[in-house]
Amino acid sequence: MNLPMHSMNLLSTRRLSLGYNRASVIIDLDLAIPAGKVIALVGANGCGKSTLLRGLARLLQPRTGTVYLDGAEIFKLSTKAVAKRLGILPQGPVAPGELMVRDLVAQGRYPYQNWLQQWSKEDERMVEQALAKTGMTHLAERSLDTLSGGQRQRAWIAMALAQDTEILLLDEPTTFLDLAHQVEVLDLLYELNHTEGRTIVMVLHDLNQACRYAGYLVAIREGKVYAQGEPREVMTEAMVREVFGLECRIVPDPVAGTPMCVPIGRRYSGLQT
Repeated sequence: MNLPMHSMNLLSTRRLSLGYNRASVIIDLDLAIPAGKVIALVGANGCGKSTLLRGLARLLQPRTGTVYLDGAEIFKLSTKAVAKRLGILPQGPVAPGELMVRDLVAQGRYPYQNWLQQWSKEDERMVEQALAKTGMTHLAERSLDTLSGGQRQRAWIAMALAQDTEILLLDEPTTFLDLAHQVEVLDLLYELNHTEGRTIVMVLHDLNQACRYAGYLVAIREGKVYAQGEPREVMTEAMVREVFGLECRIVPDPVAGTPMCVPIGRRYSGLQT
């Protein structure tokens, strides 16, 4: 039996269009997010990656089409029902600098609070567990403004983990981090996927990091899916040329064995044979 796409995946879209004011950014897009994988959304600046992530998280109302969560139309679900299934870490999240790490992480438990059910032992357990998984237990009583960039990003990820969702959506989680902190955050996300089976969807700019850490790539060009699949299928010289407007060579990563993009650029274009 051929099931509808949205019934076979945790999160999917059907003919989804998104935009701001009069400008359309995502256009008539069909996408099925494979469960239990790390998925990287890649594409040139302005192609619609972050807009798509906002649409998947129910932060942006579709112009046309539908987002499905567990086979149900996401905008027909309650805010708390959605918050118990998926968590989102936006680009450059902001909180008062004097806020303690533990208090930030505790905010991830808001979907489970109501006037009958206040803070519980389960909430406390989930906060402690999230701090431990992200290596932040020893920094729990520190304020955010005393942390390094990588530590702050781990604190925000801990908040998302405390929310205890099967799906995590992250918009450029490595932006503004130095290389060591980028690897630190990506290693953490990779481990969360492989040890707990969480579905992680993230926007990444670095193609080589996307190939190393994601098991599934979605390349977006001008608001539509150009290619999707495993990195070895998607990361081709033709894709980089068409999506990014850049000539390159694709070679094996000497460490991971995954596809590695070596850009050419105008300076070296005359040296190619």
